Amino acid sequence: MLRMNLMKGLRVALLAMLGIGTALLGAGGGDDAYRFGGKAGTSQTVEFRAIPGGVRWTWAAPVVGWDTALLGVRLKAVESGAGEPWVEVSAGAIHLHQHLERGVQGLRWLNLSGLRSQLAEGATVDLLGHGVELEAGSGPLRVFANRLDLKGRILVLAPHPDDAEIAAFGLYAQRNATIVTVTCGNAGDSNYRDQFGDPAEQYRFKGYLRAVDSVTVPWQGGIPPARCFNLGYFDARLQTMQASPTEVVSELYGPNTDVSPYRQANLGRLLGTGPRTNTWAHLVEDLVKVLEQVKPTLVVMPHPVLDSHRDHAFTAVAAVEALRRWKGRATFLLYTNHANENLYPYGPAGTPAPLPPWGGRELAVEGVYAHPVNPDLQRRKLFALESMHDLRLSPSEQGSCLSGGVKTQRDDYPRVAAVDYFRRAPRPEELFFVFQREGVTNLIRDFLENLKD
Repeated sequence: MLRMNLMKGLRVALLAMLGIGTALLGAGGGDDAYRFGGKAGTSQTVEFRAIPGGVRWTWAAPVVGWDTALLGVRLKAVESGAGEPWVEVSAGAIHLHQHLERGVQGLRWLNLSGLRSQLAEGATVDLLGHGVELEAGSGPLRVFANRLDLKGRILVLAPHPDDAEIAAFGLYAQRNATIVTVTCGNAGDSNYRDQFGDPAEQYRFKGYLRAVDSVTVPWQGGIPPARCFNLGYFDARLQTMQASPTEVVSELYGPNTDVSPYRQANLGRLLGTGPRTNTWAHLVEDLVKVLEQVKPTLVVMPHPVLDSHRDHAFTAVAAVEALRRWKGRATFLLYTNHANENLYPYGPAGTPAPLPPWGGRELAVEGVYAHPVNPDLQRRKLFALESMHDLRLSPSEQGSCLSGGVKTQRDDYPRVAAVDYFRRAPRPEELFFVFQREGVTNLIRDFLENLKD
């Protein structure tokens, strides 16, 4: 028990150093605090009838051409000792298992999008609890017909190498997408310390290696390196940069202030690869140029509140700041790769996810889009993630396994199965919060104001 508490303490401390918050850690109790706007889908109230082990209701959605459905259900975890609670959701021939956080209690939004083919008018839907009780009575249903232009130009903004793949590989694969990664990922886990005596040298190597990954791995989804670019800014430094926009900020583990060594990994010509200092002003200027050249109709980027990693939040801040100087029209799809201490989404790979539990201040929602990812694309996504050096075991760890060793994780950043992206990322839908320009601007304004409190 002492070791478990110590390891958790070390993990939380490291996450805090890298800007990964733990605000959702205690989200098990209380209702989800989402505030759906008047235009956020079509809303109706459904009546749940109690059945053994759960509830039953009848589908009667009047929306034509809908793509995403969310059902608000009141849940209460029961002491079962069997791990995470889950709800079996079934209609017709389809049975989905939707896993929830331990200790869940209150209103949660289940994702019914995978039942789309079975939900004709009058269809019966059953919800059966496993390790969780479902409350009968009335509940809210929200149905969205997003009608997104997925054939248009898509810009995916990733804070670090691998974030684009974790959040949106299924969305961007085989489409007219451009992948722009903000940082080279030269911080965090010291994966290759056994090969380098100098920590700063190890992180320089890691940053370049990850930058190469960021511009080559998307090719597995049909996006060639010519349509990818790593801006080379420094990992774990974006919030510091934003606080003093014109101040030059060095790498976290060394004195270097020039992003160009990492830009040498780029094959594309979206931006230049010459010397450029690591400043917030330069980052925003670069994003303005990206928007002007790509002219996206869809911009995919992190949610500044739900994604608790500070680099993710400030990637969104920089993007919205760039919008002030770009007058194009676009819809914004916001994702979260870091929620509930990196435990969300719950349950095994291949299972659909509910909305992230959110017990903080009330959070505005304009829309939600569940992008379908078929089994073949989920498999391709898994191997794209496996191609990212930072997500797999280092050569030293692999050697330890081959020689009969059992230590497959480091004490400084445990790679426990619960937070593994190989489990969390390949899912039948990729979930995005949909915003228009004014809404995403207001979201960033509120985020920055609340950050001061």
